[in-house]
Amino acid sequence: MTALFFTANTALATPAAHNPPLPAKTPSLTLQEKLSQTEKALTTEENDSQAESLMQKAELLRLYSVKNSGRLLLDEAQEQLKQSHIQQAEAALSAAITLQPDNGFLRRQRASIRFVGNDLTGAVEDLQMCLTQDPGDALAWELLARTQEHLHHPEAALTAFTNALTWAPLLPNGQKRYQQLERQAHGQPD
Repeated sequence: MTALFFTANTALATPAAHNPPLPAKTPSLTLQEKLSQTEKALTTEENDSQAESLMQKAELLRLYSVKNSGRLLLDEAQEQLKQSHIQQAEAALSAAITLQPDNGFLRRQRASIRFVGNDLTGAVEDLQMCLTQDPGDALAWELLARTQEHLHHPEAALTAFTNALTWAPLLPNGQKRYQQLERQAHGQPD
């Protein structure tokens, strides 16, 4: 027992030149890098439950990108929406976007409120900004497809949904929805 203690103390007492270098500490990934990795993993995932888990992780990472004041406004928007106060919810998200104009998640949230409030053109504008900032956001692509469908733009809806499936091939009911949009865009096959 004494020998082990002595050996450990001797090792600590040796000069640093004789100790092997410590491995370099790998820098931790940024939030954006984590999101990119998650989005990339989602594109190749073949298991439904794993894909759902990856989508939830991506959503959580996007939420983390919203700073404190923006989160308060996001919470306010959600409360207003629960009470069917669409304009107040949109105003709260507009204020959050003013604080973080480059946050795609906030833009998607406002787009969904605009969709509910039947401001389809405004929803498309927000979604285009969102997808410029976060092209791997499958839920934004899916919302863009629904919005384009309501605007009676079947080709644009199909294109948007195709992008959604590119980023999340296992979207719930994805293939069924794709076929529906394809029929709308190209008609019923003979």
